[in-house]
Amino acid sequence: MSFPVAQLGRHPAPKDLLGKLLHGVGGVLRATGVALDGLGAAVQGPYALRDELPPNAAWLPFPAGPSGTGAGAAREVPSRPGVKDAPRLSIVEPTKGAGVFVAPSATVLGNVTIGKGSSIWYGATLRGDVNAITIGERTNIQDNVVIHVAKHTPASSTPRATKIGSNVTVGHGALVHACTVGDGCLVGMGATLLDGVVMEPGSVAAGGAVVPPGTTIKTGQIWAGAPAKLLRTVSSEEAAFLVQSADNYAHLAQEHKTENGKAFEELVVDGVISGERAWREKSDIDVHQGVYRDPDTQAILSMR
Repeated sequence: MSFPVAQLGRHPAPKDLLGKLLHGVGGVLRATGVALDGLGAAVQGPYALRDELPPNAAWLPFPAGPSGTGAGAAREVPSRPGVKDAPRLSIVEPTKGAGVFVAPSATVLGNVTIGKGSSIWYGATLRGDVNAITIGERTNIQDNVVIHVAKHTPASSTPRATKIGSNVTVGHGALVHACTVGDGCLVGMGATLLDGVVMEPGSVAAGGAVVPPGTTIKTGQIWAGAPAKLLRTVSSEEAAFLVQSADNYAHLAQEHKTENGKAFEELVVDGVISGERAWREKSDIDVHQGVYRDPDTQAILSMR
C-alpha cells in the first residue's frame, strides 16, 4: 500500500517556471482583491459589512475600569477598528511569562498575570474582570478549575484580588475565589476556597474541602471536610510530593504546548505516520497468524 507524502512548511514555494509564474500572478491578483475590498469598505463607511474571526477564548482583554487595578497595564484601542474617529476604549490584557502553556479550551480574561513555566489546562477559567489574578512560576491550574476575584465582600467593600504563588498545584475542578495561595501549596480536586482564605506556603486543602471565608491554613497543615477543618500536618513524603507534582506538570505542560502548537502540515504528517503504523500492526498480526489477505481486502482494512 502506498501512503501520501506530506509537504512540511506552511507555504512551499514552487520550483518549476510555470509554477513560479502562476504563483506570482496569483499573488498580484489576491493583493488587488484585498485593496479593492478595503476601498469599497471605506466608501461604504460605517455601513460596510466586515468579516471577523471569533476571538480566541483562551486569551481575552477586558474593559479597564475603576475596579480593574492590579495585574496588566491598560491601553487605548479603537472601539470599532477601521472606522475613522471611532471612540477609544481602555482595555486590560492578560500577560504571561516564557514557556507558559494555555490550553485552547481555557479562558483567560482581563487582569491576569501568569509567571513563566506555569500552565492553564483544558476548560479552566481565569476571570480577572473586577480585580487582578496573579499566578507565580511553574504553577499548574488543572482542568476545569475556576479562579475569580471579588468586587466586594460582606465584611468590606474593598475589591479583593486572587494571588497564587509559585510551584502550586490546583487540582481538577477546584474553585479559588478572591484568595491568597502561597508557594508550594496543593489545592485538591474539587476543593473550594472562599473569599479571604489564606493558604500559607506548603499547606494543603484536601480534595472536596470547602474552606470558609477568612480562614488561614498555616504552613504544613492539611485541612479537609465541608466546612473544612484542620485534619493533620503534612508528612515528609507528602511534602516531597508537593514539589514533585509541580515539577511533573511543568514538564508535561511543555509536551502539550508542543502538540497544541503544531501547524496543519505537521498534523498531516502525524496522521500519515499513525496510518502507516496501524497498517503495519495489522500486517504483522497477519504474518504471525499465517493469514494472507488479497490486495482489495488489505485496502479496505487500511481505511478502517
